[in-house]
Amino acid sequence: MKPMLISPRAQSGFGLVELMIAMTLGLVLLGGIGYIFIGSRGAFRTTDNLSRMQENARYALDAMSRDIRMAGYVGCGNMASVRVNTIANAPVPPMTPANALIGYDGGVGWVNPTAITRVANTDVLSVMGAFSNGVNLTGNLAPQNANVQINGNPDGFQAGDVLVITNCVNADVVKATNVANAGTKVTIAHSNASNTGNRIGVYGSDAFVMRMNQYSYFIGTNPAGNPALYRVGLSGNAEELVENVQDMQFSYGLDTTLPTPDGAVDSYTKTPGNWAQVVSVTVSLLMRSPDNNLSTSAQPYTFNNVATNANDRRLYQVYSATVGVRNRLPAM
Repeated sequence: MKPMLISPRAQSGFGLVELMIAMTLGLVLLGGIGYIFIGSRGAFRTTDNLSRMQENARYALDAMSRDIRMAGYVGCGNMASVRVNTIANAPVPPMTPANALIGYDGGVGWVNPTAITRVANTDVLSVMGAFSNGVNLTGNLAPQNANVQINGNPDGFQAGDVLVITNCVNADVVKATNVANAGTKVTIAHSNASNTGNRIGVYGSDAFVMRMNQYSYFIGTNPAGNPALYRVGLSGNAEELVENVQDMQFSYGLDTTLPTPDGAVDSYTKTPGNWAQVVSVTVSLLMRSPDNNLSTSAQPYTFNNVATNANDRRLYQVYSATVGVRNRLPAM
């Protein structure tokens, strides 16, 4: 038998040219998919970083705004209507209208009680006031006594706390030297060991006790090497609130109306001559994105009236808020 001959037209498969065309089309499609993926990933990173910047800025402004509003708060009413006597020893400053809120332009004059390195040329703000719920007095009310008694301890008072005892007419700022629980009765002592005296004014059952503190807000370098917003109280223990805060600046609204202040801002300044005249605070934060290499080039921005080009490829945003100091406003 003769071998069967197969016609060339009966053969199937790809030729070299067809294979090259198919590979080229595949590479084009793959490149398009890759381009879309890279673009989507870049857009996701940008959106995610912007969201984190906004969230951090909102939290930081909320935290500072809450304390600024409470500056000088000693339980009720306007601070100007309450006679405050501070017997707690240093470093507790006297509770006065001027000490209730003090700023340090560029950090000049502020003594850092922490081991956190403050970022140069950033502002510092210190606010002092009562920052807890009140607990009514129940014992050792009169005559003058070296301790006071309350039922229960819902605010967790402990030795070393700075407390204010007030009836909205008079107030005493003391440092607790011992907090003893005897059933439901809690005795808070304020001895000469931490106070200039161990006697306070005479109070009735309408008086109450609140925890007092002086919080200082500053920008420091955290252990990861990033600038962060810190808050430190009289204890000297700093807590990191928000990371990637590049800069912080304050300006102050002054009520200079004489002879009777009306609570309205007459002028703004960064360096008040009389801190008791401050009735509002404008907080400005320069936030940076957590991730680098988000923009195609260094981003220009304007902060504190200064135009700057970033030295990296992060995103930068400015956030600000103006807060009224409630205890400086006239009683309505």
